[in-house]
Amino acid sequence: MKSDRRNFIKNSTLAATGLGLSSVIPNNVMANFTYNSPGDRVNIGVIGLGMGCRDLQGALTNSWVHCIAMCDVNKERLEEQAASFKKQFPGQTSNMKLYADFRRLLENKEIDGVIIATPDHWHTYIFAEALKAGKSVYVEKPVANSIHECNLMMDLQNKYQKVVTTGLWQTSQKYFVEANEILKTGILGNVYKVQLWLSSSTNPRAGSENTKAPSTLDWNMWLGPAPQRQFNQSVFRGWRGFWDYGGGQQTDWGVHWIDSAFDGLKALGLSNREFPKAVFSTAFKHPDTFNETPSCQTTIFQYDKFHIEWTQQVAYLYNRNQGVAWIGSNATLVCNRDGFELIPTIDRDGTAALEPRRFDGPFEEGGVDNHATNWVSCIRENNIETNSPIEKGAFATILAHMANISYRTETRIVYNPEERNFVNNPIAEQYLVSKYRNPWHLPGV
Repeated sequence: MKSDRRNFIKNSTLAATGLGLSSVIPNNVMANFTYNSPGDRVNIGVIGLGMGCRDLQGALTNSWVHCIAMCDVNKERLEEQAASFKKQFPGQTSNMKLYADFRRLLENKEIDGVIIATPDHWHTYIFAEALKAGKSVYVEKPVANSIHECNLMMDLQNKYQKVVTTGLWQTSQKYFVEANEILKTGILGNVYKVQLWLSSSTNPRAGSENTKAPSTLDWNMWLGPAPQRQFNQSVFRGWRGFWDYGGGQQTDWGVHWIDSAFDGLKALGLSNREFPKAVFSTAFKHPDTFNETPSCQTTIFQYDKFHIEWTQQVAYLYNRNQGVAWIGSNATLVCNRDGFELIPTIDRDGTAALEPRRFDGPFEEGGVDNHATNWVSCIRENNIETNSPIEKGAFATILAHMANISYRTETRIVYNPEERNFVNNPIAEQYLVSKYRNPWHLPGV
C-alpha cells in the first residue's frame, strides 16, 4: 500500500497512538531544512573533483555561495570540470582559480571553506592543513583511512573549532529525517536488530598492467603519503578496492548506513553512539579478482540490547539494493535513498500488528543539496554545530575500520575509545595507524 509522505507520517502516528504511545510526529519535518539565504557571500574551494563536484553543486544551489578555487592532480579533469561549472554557474564562478597543489589553494586568503574529496588516504593531511589555514571544511566520507587518523581529526577540530561537516549526507535527507520521526513514536515495539546492506556483484574485477602515468596526471602527488608504486590504470580508477587508499564497500557505502543506523537508534533512545562491545567480520574475495578488498562481507556490531549487521551481498533485501532496516517486535521500518516503508509483523494466525505503509520518492531527492546548504549556512553564521560534525563522521568511520580489521586479522575486535586501542589484540594493533611515505608525515595537533 503506497501513500504520500504526509499521510504516511499521519497514519504512523495514529498507529502509534493505538499502541498506547503519545508521541506526535511534526507535520512539517522539512522545516529543519529551510534556510533563509544569507546576504553575505561565502567563498569556497574544492580539492578533488570526483564526488567533490557533486558536493560543490549542492553548495552552489545557494546564490550567495561562490566557488573561487578548484584543485586536482589530474590536469585534464581539472580543466574539464572548471569549464563545466563556469557554464552551469557563471555568476558564481567568475573569479575561479585553478590549482594543481592543494597547498597553494589553502594559501588563498579569500577562501572561507574547502571541500576535501580526494581519495581517502589524503583526507587527514589536507584536513589538518585546512584547519591550520583557518578554513572551514567539508570532508568526504569515510573521513579517514585509519582509526588513528579519525581520532587525530577529532583532536584537531577540538583545537581549531572551525565549521566542519562530513560527507554523510543521509542525515540531512528528508526520507531519513522522517524515518527517525517515525521511530520516535515507538511504533516498532522492541527493536533488537538493525540490518544494513548493499547489493553488489561478486564477480572478479579485471586488472591491468603497470604503465607510465599520463602526462596530464601528477601520479606522485596522487600517491602522496601512500607507498610508492608504479602507475596502474585499474588502481587509479578503482582505488577504493586497495587498502593503501580505501577500505572497499565497508568504508565507502558502509559508513553511510552505519551513520543512518545510529541516527535511528538515537531516535529510539537506544544509543547515543556508544562503541560496540565487539565487532566481528568475515568476507569472501574472489581468488581471480584484481582488487584487494572483498566483494561479499558480513559484519556484526555487538551491543547489549541489540546488534547491527552489515552485509555486502548479491541479492536485494526488502526489494532494495541498499538500505537500513530497524527490526522491531511490531514492525520493521526500512529506509533508503528512494523512500521508506513500514512492514508489520505477522502473527502465526496471519494477523498483522499494524497497517503496512510505504512512501516512494525520487532517488536521493535533496540530500546532498540540503547537506551542503547546511554547511555553507553554518559558515555564514559561524556555527560549528553542523548536521554531521567530525565526531559523528569519525564514529561511523571507526566502526567500519574495525570491521575491516576484523576481516583482515580473522579476529574478534574490541576497541577501547578512552585508550584508543584494541583490547588484548596485538595483531589488530598493527592496523590502527597509517604509515606515511616521506616527505609526508602524520599531522600533529
